[in-house]
Amino acid sequence: MGKKISRSEARREAFKLIFELNQHKDELEFLFENLIEEHPEAESAMPYIKEVVSGVLAHYDELLDIISENLASGWTVERISKPARAILMLAVYEIKYADDVPEKVAVNEAVEIAKEFDESSGAAFVNGVLAGVLKK
Repeated sequence: MGKKISRSEARREAFKLIFELNQHKDELEFLFENLIEEHPEAESAMPYIKEVVSGVLAHYDELLDIISENLASGWTVERISKPARAILMLAVYEIKYADDVPEKVAVNEAVEIAKEFDESSGAAFVNGVLAGVLKK
């Protein structure tokens, strides 16, 4: 096995796959195989990536409900940008189900991913929603 990737890099790859699930829900194994093909170094993190992506898929409706409950008045899940929705799904899954990920790490990483992949206000939005999730 070659170079290993960090948990942060693995989280970014998981985010990308969760984002792709919107279009390819029935092609999860293909998405995993494609990731390894394009980024062989990600193979070292596949247990984590598969766990969170499969977990988000398994708890999809519940995660959307949690996100929805923590939106400001007048906001709906449908109004959230697709990158922010995928980031929130990943972070809420980690907060709720990933015992090896501290809540603050899940939030901080989500904000960093939002800075990279969402519009300029996305990081503050993600941080605000996740702050509400942590309060409950």
